[in-house]
Amino acid sequence: MFDVLRVHQEVSNIDLYLEVEDIDQIRHIEMESRNHEPAVLEEQRNNELLLPNTNHVNAISDMIHNEDFYTISQAAVMSNGIISDNEIDEEYDIGEEYDEDDGVDITQEHEPPHVDRGDTSFDNNHQVPSTFTNIEETNVISDGNWTVSQSISKNDFTRELEKDSFKDKEELMRAIKLQCIKTHRQFEVIETRPTLWSIRCKLHLQSGCKWQLRASKRKRSGNFEITKYIGPYTCLNNNISLDHTNLDASLIAQETKHLIKEQPSIGVPALRAEIVDKLGYTPSYKKLWAGKQKAIEQVFGNWEESYAPLPKFLGALQKFNPGTIVEWCVSRSTDTEHVEFRRVFWAFVLSIKGFAHCRPVISIDGTHLYGKYTGKMLIAMGVDGNNQILPLAFAIVENESYDSWNWFLSYIKSHVVKEREDICLISDHHLGILKVVNEHGSPWLEPRGFHRYCLRHFINNFNDKFRNSELKALAYRAGSQNQVRKFNSIMEEIGKLNPQARQWLERHPLDRWTLAHDGGRRYGLLTTNLSEIFNSVLKGARFLPITACVQLTFYRLVHYFEVRRPLGSSAQANGDAYTPQVIVKQVALMSKASAHSLRSFNREKEYCFTWASEFSPLPHEAYWPQSSSRQLLPNLKLLRNKKGRSRSTRLRNGMDIKEGKNGYLCGICRQSGHNWKKMSL
Repeated sequence: MFDVLRVHQEVSNIDLYLEVEDIDQIRHIEMESRNHEPAVLEEQRNNELLLPNTNHVNAISDMIHNEDFYTISQAAVMSNGIISDNEIDEEYDIGEEYDEDDGVDITQEHEPPHVDRGDTSFDNNHQVPSTFTNIEETNVISDGNWTVSQSISKNDFTRELEKDSFKDKEELMRAIKLQCIKTHRQFEVIETRPTLWSIRCKLHLQSGCKWQLRASKRKRSGNFEITKYIGPYTCLNNNISLDHTNLDASLIAQETKHLIKEQPSIGVPALRAEIVDKLGYTPSYKKLWAGKQKAIEQVFGNWEESYAPLPKFLGALQKFNPGTIVEWCVSRSTDTEHVEFRRVFWAFVLSIKGFAHCRPVISIDGTHLYGKYTGKMLIAMGVDGNNQILPLAFAIVENESYDSWNWFLSYIKSHVVKEREDICLISDHHLGILKVVNEHGSPWLEPRGFHRYCLRHFINNFNDKFRNSELKALAYRAGSQNQVRKFNSIMEEIGKLNPQARQWLERHPLDRWTLAHDGGRRYGLLTTNLSEIFNSVLKGARFLPITACVQLTFYRLVHYFEVRRPLGSSAQANGDAYTPQVIVKQVALMSKASAHSLRSFNREKEYCFTWASEFSPLPHEAYWPQSSSRQLLPNLKLLRNKKGRSRSTRLRNGMDIKEGKNGYLCGICRQSGHNWKKMSL
């Protein structure tokens, strides 16, 4: 009853559903391949016929098993329509791939639906479709004893995706998710494996929607392709919810990755605005935060895995930029192959050289790390002749304490300051710093050095005690006056308002917090804003895994040198006698004085020398020296316990209240300086 028209490639297994009618009118059905199919059949693919279902699947499957397949039957009907030659090849590629692993034949995943056969008479007006016709997406209706299928083909859906082959599973999933979000469809995953992804309409039980899709990995090309598609999607596209089920953290990470790469510290509201603009949906804060963390891992690496390459990266810096200093503090256990991270100190060779031409002032500060692991980054900054910051040294430690500050400042002295004397150290009022600096024989005390308080931090401590905005403003004016006469006048005003406030200020050494009694050691620098400015520059780094964080400090410093080196050279070529900052200050002072004179002291070209050196670029990682140390592991004690968004670890105080704002007001009288509990009646 079958005619052999051509020889086809060998297929190890195929399931056929046949119905044979003994009717005289049907004597011969010519079957040709897809490439030679008549045009009339090509036009009828959107109105195909499904032969009635039979129970001979197993018998036919056994008959053709392990045989050369030379014959294409008059019709082969699967559960979702007639299989094309490509689909047969696809199905058996998948089957072979999975049979080796777990013996599961995914071609048997869906049983063919039962069809009411009714009258078995054959209608001569119907033309039997070619076996090679591809019916992936069907809208089935009943027509006598035949099931008539109005199909939307797989090709139509791939045209929606504008792509029919995907390099990996992630690219496939992203394309389908975006298309479903665009068309307001919702799906759920039936099965997922490294080489398979199968989904269906999420509302199929409620609406009876038959929409279904399956994609698998090709053995030959390694690409993912859609191998089965049933449709159309018949659920109503009511876009009621602001969020979408399939707009998950993984998709958010892929859609916002470019923003995270440019600015790792970008806030969740900015990411939400990007998603709303792109996709028209508003995901929850929790979902956006999880997406941001995934994007950070995709761009900058995993937090745990980031510790292992850190010694190799710092070793490469030392090899290709000789003179770079790296100091480690690790915990060695009985395990001979691993060490646990505690602290690391690093100072770039160009910073050490440049500091020799800077003012003898160092500003230090600490800032929180906001990644998966807690900790602090300690920073030391210098100042060049143009009042520009020069990052000198960095350290990542477990917290701010006497031990960590003593460890950090000892390396600052030995590797950066070296034998240079009369260095002025500016810091906040942290107890650990005060203990280190005030120790006997400290290099930061006279006559070897000088220690000064950050005026902003000092006045904030003053305000925490007295809670009076007027006193706070007067105290800051007193500390910033460079004339003793004006300083004394302001102190008298403070004494009239509150004698205890004046006594509190005078109990602290005046040279530590006032410019008038400083002796010029500060060089006019009142605060640690230098370090805090660079903290803001490194704000993005504080959200990153540790190796990416260290790398960012290197490339930031490279950028500083590249930008400032030509500025000094061009100013020197133009014959400028002073740096721009000095010129601006000179003009401002000259405008105030009716008579003035200018004298020059020490006009060496220190500014140009500060930025004259150049970093050597790092080659490809393959040329980095191998680290001889044992593998570095993170300190599990610093792991954040809670999942989700990390809370701010900054203790908000008076410095966080913007100038010109009322700050905290009393709930009763609406005045500042006190709250409702301390209001005097």
